[in-house]
Amino acid sequence: MTNKDFNNLIKKLSEIDSEAGQEVAMRAVKQAGAIVQSQAKLLITGDTGALARSVRVKNEVKEESVTSTVYTNSKYAPYYEFGTGPNGEANHQGISPNVSPRYRQTGWMIPADAMTIDKAEAYGFRVAYKNGDVIGYYTKGQMARPFMYPALHDQEDKIMKNTERLFKKKLKEICKK
Repeated sequence: MTNKDFNNLIKKLSEIDSEAGQEVAMRAVKQAGAIVQSQAKLLITGDTGALARSVRVKNEVKEESVTSTVYTNSKYAPYYEFGTGPNGEANHQGISPNVSPRYRQTGWMIPADAMTIDKAEAYGFRVAYKNGDVIGYYTKGQMARPFMYPALHDQEDKIMKNTERLFKKKLKEICKK
């Protein structure tokens, strides 16, 4: 089904029953938000699950519009999504083409008390020692691990098919009356 056909379908339903059109649009937008939220959570790999748990959906109905916003208020989500430092700049495939992050051009040291040696080594950080004591971990940043943008972009077809299915189902219900 083309966008033109789909728009005609929506128009026909709204002409037949405007409340039904609004009801289906609301359901479709809310389901789209849930689809994106679910996919975003699946794309996050991590050991604590805190970032995945922070992905939320906010649905709003205002006059003639319905919106579903998928978001996270995690402070480190942007670093995860876009990467950091030279490593992030060198490897940020999959981020939104509408975003142009600026990356720090030099590496830096993370304080020793920020994590364990095992965790630092798992991230690929070099351990810095002074007089035999760990003083920190050298890093050139992290590669991007996009989860928000791909969660929407890669689900567009699924969302459109679901929306189309909901509208067709409602049209059939109304036509049977």
